[in-house]
Amino acid sequence: MSPNFATKSSESMEKLNLFFILTPFMGHAGQLVELARHMVKTFDHITATVLVIKLPGDKIGTDYTDSFTDHTRINFIHFPPMDLHLFQHCPTLGFRVDAVINHHKPIIRDLVASAATGPGPVGALIVDMFCTTMTDVAKEFNLPAYVFFTSNAAFLGIMFHFQTLQDELGQDISELSHSPTELQVPSYANPVPPTVVPNVLLDRDQWSKRFLRYARKYREANGIIVNTFQELEHHALRSYDGNTPPVYTVGPLIKPKKPTPDHKVLQWLKGQPESSVLLLCFGSRGWFGVDQVREIAVAIERSGCQFIWSLRRPSPEKLNGFPDEYADYNEVLPDGFLERTAEKGKVVGWVPQAEVMADVATGGFVSHCGWNSLLESIWYGIPVATWPIYAEQQLDAFQMVKDLGLGVEISLDYNQMNKDQQLVSAETIEKGIREVMDRNSAVRAKVKEMSAKSRMAMEEGGSSFESLRRLVEDIM
Repeated sequence: MSPNFATKSSESMEKLNLFFILTPFMGHAGQLVELARHMVKTFDHITATVLVIKLPGDKIGTDYTDSFTDHTRINFIHFPPMDLHLFQHCPTLGFRVDAVINHHKPIIRDLVASAATGPGPVGALIVDMFCTTMTDVAKEFNLPAYVFFTSNAAFLGIMFHFQTLQDELGQDISELSHSPTELQVPSYANPVPPTVVPNVLLDRDQWSKRFLRYARKYREANGIIVNTFQELEHHALRSYDGNTPPVYTVGPLIKPKKPTPDHKVLQWLKGQPESSVLLLCFGSRGWFGVDQVREIAVAIERSGCQFIWSLRRPSPEKLNGFPDEYADYNEVLPDGFLERTAEKGKVVGWVPQAEVMADVATGGFVSHCGWNSLLESIWYGIPVATWPIYAEQQLDAFQMVKDLGLGVEISLDYNQMNKDQQLVSAETIEKGIREVMDRNSAVRAKVKEMSAKSRMAMEEGGSSFESLRRLVEDIM
């Protein structure tokens, strides 16, 4: 890259207005907003218009996206929230998201049409991985469309692999759940046990009506932008077939924080020794039943470590809803737990995870293995103990532990969609906690090394910086 590429005056380069279309999940939306901010900050000639869709029933997600406000060369257009009752027919939360996005398609088409003929015409649409229906809008106005893939390069690879198996070889993907042998998937370095392949790929409806359609649309895009970096996923990134559009690695993009300077947990952390605190946090949709909560409590107490535990109340809709806060944690915790651990830790509801991870007192992370969370663990050099819950998290956990050696295992295949899911025992949880908090472990050393590489990737001349530069050149 020429040293003045990112700082050329706006007069010397053609203006480029990019439309970013967000999926109404907090983790997805945050990553794409961070990409918009990063592009605008890096390239003087780029402006961004960010279209923010709200998901009915998701109060925390809506509060988070409401915090997005205009600033230099970024304009946010917030669509009003819709009535949850309009989407009661949707069998799962994922189908609800698709329905909400489709409802906004005509509105977004009109916005693009208006912008396409106005001053500073639209240069491209950058759409979230679940907003692929919006590529039709780009096609109508002869605009390039790029997919922003908020998961990792390995999961993109298995989506393409399964799509090829079905479309070219006639494979019934749902049958793979009964495979007597491990699966050979090009984007994973090790054979993949069928037990870690998520429901969204193996369930007939989820696959055929959602993820297969997404994968086909990805093939049609001008490019795929992935929130990862070459040094982390070099194996997966080399595995794609010849029908894959250009792939741009631009990460790790850490989703923007919502300001929470006075949060009681952050104040408590300030007084704790370096790398002494375990964070247990399971994402915006993570929750456990009472019996599993009590196993976790027993494990924490036996481990003797200092801790912050984000404990959320299940939604009445279970997997189709979002967890809420407990009025009294004693209703689910073992008798006396809060009193016995009062000097050791904090049980809280929603927690500002990234801020906790950034604090030097945090030394380990028990996580649901959402990709945002795993990128944060790498960025801040905090080893993770894996406990996947839903979506593609089982594969994320498998990759972190088996392929990359950046995590320790509590579970790789825990799945709340599985009606026969067994409890994870206190003994298993305690073992994972002790391993993830081991200050001299090989995993901790490897995570610290990858953390340094992640930061270098984002600097000028780094792999992700150069990939972003190529993306902007290709759009122009």
